[in-house]
Amino acid sequence: MKKTYVIATVMLLLAALIAGCGSKATPSEEGSQESGGAKKKTIVLATSGVSNPFTYQKDGQLTGYDVEVVKAIFDGLPDYELKVEVTEFESILNGLDNDRYQLGVNNFSSNSERREKYLFSYPIIENANVFVVRKDDEKLKALEDLGGYKAITEVGNSGATILENYNKEHADNPAEIIYTEENFIKQFENIEAGKYDVRIISRISAEKGIAEYGLTGLKVVPFSNANSDPGSYILFSKTVDSELYDAVNRRIKEMYDDGTLQKISEEQLGGNYIPKKELLVTE
Repeated sequence: MKKTYVIATVMLLLAALIAGCGSKATPSEEGSQESGGAKKKTIVLATSGVSNPFTYQKDGQLTGYDVEVVKAIFDGLPDYELKVEVTEFESILNGLDNDRYQLGVNNFSSNSERREKYLFSYPIIENANVFVVRKDDEKLKALEDLGGYKAITEVGNSGATILENYNKEHADNPAEIIYTEENFIKQFENIEAGKYDVRIISRISAEKGIAEYGLTGLKVVPFSNANSDPGSYILFSKTVDSELYDAVNRRIKEMYDDGTLQKISEEQLGGNYIPKKELLVTE
């Protein structure tokens, strides 16, 4: 009888131990649980990490305006866990297409092609495209003046789209589009040296790059067209959960109102480039 009692006690203890082990989250689950036991939703964000000052590596850490804004957004969304993946520029868009990523940041501007494929946040910055040309260029003032220019760009960016659309509409006098994998500072240097004539790029990148690298032979020329949009945005997959989409936009408005957006802009960009309040719309 005593022997049976000891065996039963041991079996009960083993059962309790197994049950306790089974209730503990695996390492992958631990990161997606809050202290109360409710699971967080993991959100995967893609960025290139090579577009200074918006997304880049500093002292081994990913930073930049876009990156810091997204971190601040998710600091205020306790139901979500943000995972950031660094990838090639084109892979950001491809990953949004196939739902590998839910969000993408990379100083994304708006155009009609992107609007058809992705959802856009409220603008997180006002950062219109400009021309970068040599200082002695007095001809290029508007898109209509691009004919005959050697225009350097990268595949898939907003500048490339503007150039491609220009050539479709001006087949009798197109620009010569040169696609490259050079970073934009190298492109600027080659414009200054006379290898290329123009780069279409965001104003902040242009002004910051020219100043930081002492490219005194270059200047920035603003331009606009009928469909120009000065904003820069977070992109979402079309299939993204509506609760996440609404939560991110709510946080952008909160950060606009409480000064967080301006603080990050001044820290990362050296000035206040936040959008005008009337631009805080999604369509």
